[in-house]
Amino acid sequence: MNAPAHFAVFADRSTAQGHGLGRHTMPEMIEYSAVTAVHTIWLAARAQGIGMGWVSILDPTAVAPILNVPAEWKFIGYFCLGYPQNDDCVPELEQAGWEQRRLPSSLIIRR
Repeated sequence: MNAPAHFAVFADRSTAQGHGLGRHTMPEMIEYSAVTAVHTIWLAARAQGIGMGWVSILDPTAVAPILNVPAEWKFIGYFCLGYPQNDDCVPELEQAGWEQRRLPSSLIIRR
């Protein structure tokens, strides 16, 4: 709530932009593209010392009407952007005991 910038990201599944390239065989590509754009913003922000958070405790069906966007747009996420009060190498949820990091070797599957 205290972050100076808040923004919501939606994917317009009916857009003619890009002529539907990739969406003919994989319709979910529009959502993947939106998430990739968010990821790029996140990385660019962190490179400048700016923090970003993905607010995931919202009712997705309530967001579009509140923000007055077309009902057919797919809600991707709501984000907060700003300078962190504290800069720490350990994520806040890990500090709170919510989740513990796993070793990268436990996530890699080799075949």
